Amino acid sequence: MRISILTLGTRGDVEPFIALAEKALEKGHQAVICTGKTFKPFIEKAGIEFKEAASDLMAMLETEEGQMVFAHAATHPLRTKKYLDEVINPAFRQTLDQFYEATQGADVILYHPKVFGAPDIAEALNIPCISVPPVPITFPIDEFPNLAISATRNFGKHFNRWSYSVMAQAERSSINEVNDFREKTLHLPKRKSGRYTFSLNGQDIPIIYPISKALFPEVTSWEGRVLTPGFFYRHSQKEQLDSRIAAFLSAGPAPIIISFSSMPLKSPTQFKHSLQEALLSTHSRGILLTGNSGLHFDEDADLLTIDAAPHLLLFPHGKGIVHHGGVGTMAAAIKSGKPQLIIPFSVDQPFWANRLYQQGYALKPLKEAQITTRVLIQRFIQFEEEAIQSKTHALKNIIDGENGTETALAFIENHCQNNI
Repeated sequence: MRISILTLGTRGDVEPFIALAEKALEKGHQAVICTGKTFKPFIEKAGIEFKEAASDLMAMLETEEGQMVFAHAATHPLRTKKYLDEVINPAFRQTLDQFYEATQGADVILYHPKVFGAPDIAEALNIPCISVPPVPITFPIDEFPNLAISATRNFGKHFNRWSYSVMAQAERSSINEVNDFREKTLHLPKRKSGRYTFSLNGQDIPIIYPISKALFPEVTSWEGRVLTPGFFYRHSQKEQLDSRIAAFLSAGPAPIIISFSSMPLKSPTQFKHSLQEALLSTHSRGILLTGNSGLHFDEDADLLTIDAAPHLLLFPHGKGIVHHGGVGTMAAAIKSGKPQLIIPFSVDQPFWANRLYQQGYALKPLKEAQITTRVLIQRFIQFEEEAIQSKTHALKNIIDGENGTETALAFIENHCQNNI
């Protein structure tokens, strides 16, 4: 079976697909991932075929104009429209043709819901497609609202379900490009926005959320419609910890590990001061993965700073994990069995921070503006409490019993077999 994977966005939008593609290759299938060029080395290092998509969000965010538009679109409507018309929309139109080329010879298309046009390609090629959103944001359910509407509140089952109607409108800003693509490349008639959000040619489009049902014990609305096989973890034997990390770990007690990945702090200097004081006051060591946080430290015997490290390898060595709440980082922290303190920034991060805290798997989350030395000291002391350690270890045992990529791949194989 040849699997064509179409995705756009950040690392969190790409890495779950890499894990699934690795499992597919292990089982004797073929897999290709089409996404922004930023991720080419990452994908090819995993031994997966890469196809380039012109819509490269990470590259756009490296430009001054791109940063302005993505951070302040509402306050600069004219500049935003100009950027959409001159950069984003033309790149997306080119991307649609590149997606089409990447799906030639495929038996199935797996796609991120950001990839408008994927069901259209499946329609033209007469092959099945499966939606794989990294977070539970698409399918309407009763138990909690669309996390784009609210990450922490519950409005009751009727409004909760209604809140997901925004998903059908998500592609409205790109429907002109999709219809141009349908007419000129796929030779299909134009269609209305949202027509293929949940179904194609009268049949439901399967949905796979690469998350663990253990975090959603109250949700029954997914049953029979959405697969929740477990988190998609990578199990690469090629990755190793940096020698500096290995030496630091062996030189003393388990450190507190801090990682904000691509999230920039608004006040890195203030956070730096509070972190240093809190580590000193609690006699703790720390490892900071600087990423795009804006944090810079001088050499310190008790605080190692390094750009990045594989979370799955590093986190089990920590006493506790401080992070931004992105689903990939959170999943790695859960797998480590260590207590978490989540400092969410945006998107799905407040949702995960609240859900883990409410279920006893993480400490009470903090906003960056709430961070002081005193508050961090309190949280660092809580990392050592038996109650939180017992809960996180119990969750790890559940997660260790799941195999998200294998379960998902078996579902994909079965679905394709039934649609020959």
